[in-house]
Amino acid sequence: MEEFFVIKRRKLDKSWNLSDLHESNNAFDYCEQMLDIPEEHIVDAEMGSEGLEITVIDADENEDWYVQLQRAA
Repeated sequence: MEEFFVIKRRKLDKSWNLSDLHESNNAFDYCEQMLDIPEEHIVDAEMGSEGLEITVIDADENEDWYVQLQRAA
């Protein structure tokens, strides 16, 4: 099952250049490195008008990365 999350711009780590997140490779890297989302769960990641839009699949709601993602969104 796919799930969609949006992390508001103000909640994104300031050590990353937000304009870089408009490139999909950088958005995926941010998800993996800063949010600890395993690559195999990321369907899509892109910067939208509201913030970083992330779609994940096959998430176990008890996994740490998923709990942190819910809190950040």
